[in-house]
Amino acid sequence: MVNGDYFRAIRGVAESVQFQDVVSVTPDQAEKQRHMELAVRFLVHSFVPYDGKLDVEEYIDEGTIRLARGGDEQASVNLINKTFGLLHSAFGPDALRRYENGTHSGRVGLVALEAIAVGIARNVDAILALGDGDAAAFVKDRIEAFWSQPTVANFTSPGLRGTARIQRTVPFGTEWFKP
Repeated sequence: MVNGDYFRAIRGVAESVQFQDVVSVTPDQAEKQRHMELAVRFLVHSFVPYDGKLDVEEYIDEGTIRLARGGDEQASVNLINKTFGLLHSAFGPDALRRYENGTHSGRVGLVALEAIAVGIARNVDAILALGDGDAAAFVKDRIEAFWSQPTVANFTSPGLRGTARIQRTVPFGTEWFKP
């Protein structure tokens, strides 16, 4: 453990009702710490650029250590709270589920976390500057339109390696969620 304070701060926010509701972790997944994995992945993708040189798990591990050593747990907690607050106000537990034919379905996957949650996180202050109702409406509209974009189909192609996926999802989401 590199930084116990950082770990405890992230655990606290990952166990919040709002975060758990959006990531829709089952009790079995919670027992296996899936919520912590998703919180850490979200933070690494939000704060640590990915150059494609490392395997995804190595990148997540090294990024986690880098963030923990940086010791700015408040910035991480604030980013999770702001981003998942917006997601929760837009769609609640459906925020990171595929949207087709006017309805949300399926499970929360890494594509949604990387493109939608990280895309919002990288633009969260500009989105929040739109105002309370407008920020949630913007997020809602962009999420609904996101799933119908032709580029998004390439994010879930069978056989697509995680290294290639991340190099597509994170930049696309960052651009897609710019107000």
